[in-house]
Amino acid sequence: MKLGKRVIRLAISVLLLLLLLAVSALYYFLPTKLFEKPTGPYEVGTVTRYLEDSTRRETFTADPGDRRELFLQIWYPAADNDLPRANYGTYMPQLIRQMAESMDLPSLLLRHLTSVKTYSSYNAEPAGKEASYPVLLFSHGLGLYGFQNTFQMEELASHGYIVVSIQHPYQSLLTVFPDGREIAAYPFELASFGQFHFMNKIVTEVMVKDGGSALDYLERIRLSEGDDSFAGRADLSRVGMLGHSIGGAAAAQALLLEPRMMAALNLDGTLTGTAEIPAAGFSKPFMQLAAQPFEDSQLKPLEPDSGFGAQLGVSQAEIDRHADFLSIFGLNQSHAFAGGGYYVWLKGASHYTFTDVPLYSPLVPFMLKDKIKTKLAHRIINDYTLAFFNQALKYQPSPLLQPSESDTVKVTVGLPSE
Repeated sequence: MKLGKRVIRLAISVLLLLLLLAVSALYYFLPTKLFEKPTGPYEVGTVTRYLEDSTRRETFTADPGDRRELFLQIWYPAADNDLPRANYGTYMPQLIRQMAESMDLPSLLLRHLTSVKTYSSYNAEPAGKEASYPVLLFSHGLGLYGFQNTFQMEELASHGYIVVSIQHPYQSLLTVFPDGREIAAYPFELASFGQFHFMNKIVTEVMVKDGGSALDYLERIRLSEGDDSFAGRADLSRVGMLGHSIGGAAAAQALLLEPRMMAALNLDGTLTGTAEIPAAGFSKPFMQLAAQPFEDSQLKPLEPDSGFGAQLGVSQAEIDRHADFLSIFGLNQSHAFAGGGYYVWLKGASHYTFTDVPLYSPLVPFMLKDKIKTKLAHRIINDYTLAFFNQALKYQPSPLLQPSESDTVKVTVGLPSE
């Protein structure tokens, strides 16, 4: 009888130990603490805004009466407060459902994201230390979402920037509007040359203009004292833009096409878009943070007999019809750095290192084959982002923007021949 009781106690102990190990593994592989505390002197507030631009027709629908709609999340310097910390993301249950479907994963593996807290507070009182703050627009990557770089948005806001992230409908994984409507991503087939060309046109003709619509919104609330907590706070004489992937390409194109844009930063995006960067480079500050060395990012001008068409599975006649576009596309990759453009190679990074995604689980960096720890990479990304915009918009020079190389970063300024 005593032996039987001992066996039962042992079995219960083993089961409890296994349960404890399972719970510990669950918390390790599906963490709910993702972010480091922002390092700036300000608390961070956040709000969301719905925007319809009545002057712009929606490109992706057949109804000529449809107007372009946007969903914005704004992070900003906030006054000291005791408000609760905001949850990560917006409309997370819907987004998790869409993420699970697109990646063919059980939604259970993503549900922990609904419990993640950020370092922002909803509707916090804006800080009053300065009369106004410079503005940064953020443009997400294709098939991602407006809050994909919360690690970066909160850091920038804590250092005195109003950061407006644009959720681009049909380019984001899923856009949910306040009335419950859902818009999924347009299914770009980038292996098709025609679709690739169309995507380049969308960068320039839609995403750049989305940035203009966001600035128009900020201008309206700046002029309408009392109708919004940001009235008068946004300094629209100091505007920059950053983005990831095609969002970074949109930032670069905006530097050419949007006169209010004073500086642009591209997070590991190929310089897509149809506007030509001059051979002398941008006339305003530009930086690219990238996962590959500068030399590997440069495309040689496409020659008629290069075999490019055969690689894409399209006829040489079609390539010839788009010769001007292809020439611009190839030359833009180097023209962007002429005249002093910054290229920062983050060693050991991959394309998604520049987003929140590797924080979702320690398995993600392993799957991405990252060779740099995610939180170290994010600190470096934030350091260079702040150095760049502080110099461009706050006129604060930084030694980080000099040519240099370390174990983690190589900074190139201008083209090698300059």
